[in-house]
Amino acid sequence: MRRKNMLPVVFMVLLSLACIIPFNLGRISSSEIVEVHASDGWTDTGIVIGPGDLLSIHYIAGEWSPWPGGTYDAIGSGGDPNCRCNVMDAVSHAALIGRIGDNQPFLVGEVYRHVVGEAGVLSLGINDVDLDDNSGALEVEVQVIRE
Repeated sequence: MRRKNMLPVVFMVLLSLACIIPFNLGRISSSEIVEVHASDGWTDTGIVIGPGDLLSIHYIAGEWSPWPGGTYDAIGSGGDPNCRCNVMDAVSHAALIGRIGDNQPFLVGEVYRHVVGEAGVLSLGINDVDLDDNSGALEVEVQVIRE
């Protein structure tokens, strides 16, 4: 009885596995679900970000309001983007925003995915400075991929 060369079969199996397994050698990835309350101002996520990290934030669910009545998702209410009530000018009132450490805030909205240049703890919040009458919360997924 003659044996067949198994090398081509093994190679095809390994090639098939390579197509379904994510190729992340040398990368560290972490993912967390965070709840951001409209009445809290900045929510400290406890997630440390470093320069060169790929930061990905996705709105999952929930609604919040910057005033009694009406609810909004991570995009916010629209409204006057230059209102004195906004943390960030030129961004929809009640939109989901973020900041790393004490650096300048940035718009998150429904999806944020960028390589960052700052270092610090990620905080998330509502684009509103008058927090006393706010209600509701958003649920977001935060993923960090570092080399």
